[in-house]
Amino acid sequence: MTDTQPARVRPARRGPERREAICDAVFELLGEVGYDRMTMDAVAARAHASKATIYRTWPDKPDLVAEALTHHFGGAPEAPDTGTLRGDLMALTNFACEMCNSADGEVLAGVVTAAARNPALGRTLRECVYEAKHILHETIIGRAVKRGEVDPNLDPDLLHEVFHSLVLARRLETCEPLDEAFAKHVVDDILLPVLTHSAR
Repeated sequence: MTDTQPARVRPARRGPERREAICDAVFELLGEVGYDRMTMDAVAARAHASKATIYRTWPDKPDLVAEALTHHFGGAPEAPDTGTLRGDLMALTNFACEMCNSADGEVLAGVVTAAARNPALGRTLRECVYEAKHILHETIIGRAVKRGEVDPNLDPDLLHEVFHSLVLARRLETCEPLDEAFAKHVVDDILLPVLTHSAR
C-alpha cells in the first residue's frame, strides 16, 4: 500500500448482524468456559463489539444468555405429526435425547446447573427453554384429543412437566445414557400410562 492509497477499513457490523455475532460469541463461550466464567469483556472481544453496545441491549448476563440460547435453538421445534400419540411422543423424546447427547446439550446442561444458583438466570432460562416450548406439547395433546386417544380435559402441562423432569433428571443427575431404550421407557412406561389414565 502506498501513501496515496486509502487504508482498507473493515465495515462495522450493524443491527441484526451485530446482534447475531454477539449471540454466537455468547454460545461459544458457554461451551468453552461455562456460565460462571463467561464475562461481558470476553463476549465483547469475541464478537468484536464494545461493552457499551452489549450493555445497552442486555443490562445483565442472564438476559444476554437467554437471547443467545433462543437465537441458537430457534425457539420451539415443529411438533411431530406421526398419526399416533405414541409415535409423536417417541419422536419428541428421541429428539430431546439427541440434543442432550450433543455439544448443544453440554452447553444447556451447564446453564441449567448455573441457574440453580442464580435466580435471575433461572427465570430467564425458564422463559426461553421451558415456556417457549409449551406450544409443542399443546399441539401434541391437541392432536391426541382429536384422535380420541386422551381425555379432552387433559391439561398439556402434564406432558410438559413430566417430560422435562424425566429428561433433565437423566441428563443432570445420573450417568445413564439417553438412548433408544431410555426413550421407549419414558414413553411406554411413564408418559402413555399417565396421559391416558383419565381416558381409561
